[in-house]
Amino acid sequence: MATQHDRAAIAAQLSLLEQELKELELWGGAERRPSAAELASSLPFAMDTLEFHQWLEYILIERLRMQLATALPLPTAMMVHSFAQEAYRGQWGKYRRLIALLRELDELITLEQA
Repeated sequence: MATQHDRAAIAAQLSLLEQELKELELWGGAERRPSAAELASSLPFAMDTLEFHQWLEYILIERLRMQLATALPLPTAMMVHSFAQEAYRGQWGKYRRLIALLRELDELITLEQA
């Protein structure tokens, strides 16, 4: 594992995730943005107010892109693909590439622990 983030690789991975969500017809864009109240959920993955793909688009991808653009620190560990496997249980064929892209993002974000 790396000791610092490859910010360019993370940005590229986020673009791949966006493209995959679009191909799956799950990308909502500005016109389908959830309300501020739905986005403010305190539960993991906003599971009480958002579908998983909405959380990916409007929280995870958006937040990571903001952190990259403003040179803010990124998380040092992440395991989103594990939740994706649960969210899409029984639909592996349809979501296999999305889960693989999330696993790659997890690997890019997770730094070696000293």
